[in-house]
Amino acid sequence: MRPVVIGTAGHIDHGKTALVRRLTGIDTDRLKEEKERGISIDLGFAHRTLPSGRRIAIVDVPGHERFVKNMLAGATGIDLVLLVVAADEGVMPQTREHLAIVNLLRIRRGVVALTKSDLVDPETLGVVRAEVEELLQPTVLRGIPIVPFSALTGEGLDPLLMALDQAAAEATGREESGPARLPVDRVFPVEGIGTVVTGTLWSGSVRPGDSLELLPAGKPVRVRQAQVHDRTVEEAHAGQRLALAIHGVPRENVERGDWLATPGHFLPSRILDVRIELLPSAPKPLGSRSRLRCHLGASEILGRAVLYDRDTLPPGASSWAQLRLEKPAVASAGDRIVIRSYSPATTIAGATVVDPSPPKRARLEAGERERLETLHTGSASEKLAALAQEAGSTGIAGEGAAVRLGAMAELITEAASAAVAAAIAVDAEAKLVRLKDGRLLTPAAWKEALERVQEAVARHAEANKLRDGIPKGELKSLLSRQLPASVFDEALEILIRGGRLTPKGERVALPEAAPTLNPKQAKALGEIERKLSGRGFQVPEVSELTREIPQADRPAELIRYLVDSGRAVKVTSELLYPKALWEDLESRLRAHFERNPKLTMGAFKDLAQVSRKYAVPILEHLDRTGFTRREGDERLPGPRLRGPARGN
Repeated sequence: MRPVVIGTAGHIDHGKTALVRRLTGIDTDRLKEEKERGISIDLGFAHRTLPSGRRIAIVDVPGHERFVKNMLAGATGIDLVLLVVAADEGVMPQTREHLAIVNLLRIRRGVVALTKSDLVDPETLGVVRAEVEELLQPTVLRGIPIVPFSALTGEGLDPLLMALDQAAAEATGREESGPARLPVDRVFPVEGIGTVVTGTLWSGSVRPGDSLELLPAGKPVRVRQAQVHDRTVEEAHAGQRLALAIHGVPRENVERGDWLATPGHFLPSRILDVRIELLPSAPKPLGSRSRLRCHLGASEILGRAVLYDRDTLPPGASSWAQLRLEKPAVASAGDRIVIRSYSPATTIAGATVVDPSPPKRARLEAGERERLETLHTGSASEKLAALAQEAGSTGIAGEGAAVRLGAMAELITEAASAAVAAAIAVDAEAKLVRLKDGRLLTPAAWKEALERVQEAVARHAEANKLRDGIPKGELKSLLSRQLPASVFDEALEILIRGGRLTPKGERVALPEAAPTLNPKQAKALGEIERKLSGRGFQVPEVSELTREIPQADRPAELIRYLVDSGRAVKVTSELLYPKALWEDLESRLRAHFERNPKLTMGAFKDLAQVSRKYAVPILEHLDRTGFTRREGDERLPGPRLRGPARGN
């Protein structure tokens, strides 16, 4: 049977701990101060088997108003509530606040125990029952069983157990297939074991040997041992209260409010987008940016609520808001947060996490309200599309979507598969486009990415009419702030495959595009080539070649054009050789190495009829391009000499 965690709730001294002791035989007041004062201060834990055979864990929470923080640490992990109301006192202030907390956490199953029923007559018991029914009416717990009970005499024990058994059978189970996630509500050292933490496993499963992550610190830990109901187990499941012995962090580095989770599935964040609901009983409207106490899991984090819709929120109303927290929270979409006023600390509101990792903002822009609505109530594919739309041409990875939507990456992909098309064949009906790396974009964003690449090539061609396309690396660098590398790579591939761009070696160009020279540039180019010929290998330097060319004719681009078009070989920034002349040099070198195993500097100067000024840069270029290989002061044949003669 599915494990169930039951939490007590109710006013101080209404008999919660005595009830649990009668139910389980376990005294949950473990602290010396609790024994001395006769009241519960911190969380207590017990367990038993119900008549059906179902095992339950019980979290006994303190009832005093000063310890509501401790009560909240236990309440957030329960599946059903055991609301305790003393028959001799009836509904009291902490009854109301605890019930408000349970209602805000959307705990929909429970039982009311009218404790100390042996102290009142039937008429009084009936009045208290009616009072409780009226109290429950506007909550999610209306209509739950109300059972008179006496911890002193044991009267009502069997009906109470039956009511708990029925409620436990109806309680909603927790997600076992997801990543493990445990809010730490207690931590202590055990001699010979080390650091031990306890909590209710919200999702997933845990086994000894598992690697987990301590959040929000991000510290890796390993599970050494797991116990459920004081018994060592080989696997603990979602919904069970458990104790984990962990290795990897000292006791002093772990505290209540931390989380243990499967690595990589939860992202601590100081900013949460939420739907906030102010209780009708709140003493005053909530002002935007009011300082608050936010309770999630076993943590209490101070923060402020920035209201998106308005400047103030009246009691009983709800609004989109952004929680700005003073410490990171480990939240997931759908989590419920209980909000208390900063001072005095009273429960005033609840919130549902819609986006655990949103951008920081104070107001909603056009379309953002609809996006929040979709993230709150939409289907998996609609939520994915909303995140992808927000991400634009960057897209969102499946893992990132899973973190923000509170689901396993494979479940997200599976749920949205019908809405996804491949990048090469975007269906007009598809809501998403999946790239090869798993990144998801909206069809509009993918179309924009393709257009950005094509337009960047067109702009480059317009600004550089002498260049035959743009190097792919340069194009990628130009767009690096707009497109992630994987988006660029696939967009370029698709554009080439579709004929919208043409590859030219390591360059890419528009179809049928080619360098164009205006008349002045054509004349200047002819003059450069004339100067390069007729002087053998001791050619003029580039600065001399371009000295008389006006800047308007872009002399540097003319030099680049000669090299890119293959009409010249660039040896250094100042040394350029016509292609035919360079091929002649390579032929002379081939002939030399057919007769001689090595080439000295002197031999090369004789072979090319050049001074050392030219010989050194030419030989270094030959070494770089693999035509020769330097060994000491001599050159040997390089790997290119094994192939046919060709230009550089």
